[in-house]
Amino acid sequence: MDALVSKAELDLPNSSVQAEIARLLEGARAELKQRGIKDADKAEIPEDVFRPQAERRVRLGLVLAELVRANELQAKPEQLKAHIDELAASYEKPEDVVRWYFGDRQRLAEVEAVVIENNVTEFVLGKAKVVEKAVSFDELMAQQG
Repeated sequence: MDALVSKAELDLPNSSVQAEIARLLEGARAELKQRGIKDADKAEIPEDVFRPQAERRVRLGLVLAELVRANELQAKPEQLKAHIDELAASYEKPEDVVRWYFGDRQRLAEVEAVVIENNVTEFVLGKAKVVEKAVSFDELMAQQG
């Protein structure tokens, strides 16, 4: 995904970036609160801290949305059913789990997001060109840091 984002040169809608900053800020405050910080919801956290991450997320979202649209990678009903069946298979009453997923639009949307992510991953990996390169252990470890 990093390669897709790094190649994408596009203007980001400021409202989307601001909304993403707000989500990240809320998440940070919730984490502070969970750690026992008093008045975490009032903590002064500069928005600029989250701007690079917010811009990356918005850029990635736009790129992926276009990739899904242009290549018809939307989740198909049979893919949703197969994924839910797979999730439900380990339960004592799988049919109840299937009904539970299909009974709520939000739960179904979560499964749909996973299926779309799988479709995009398969599509991108299918288009990727792999080049094998021999590297020493030390070189490999140096690239990790």
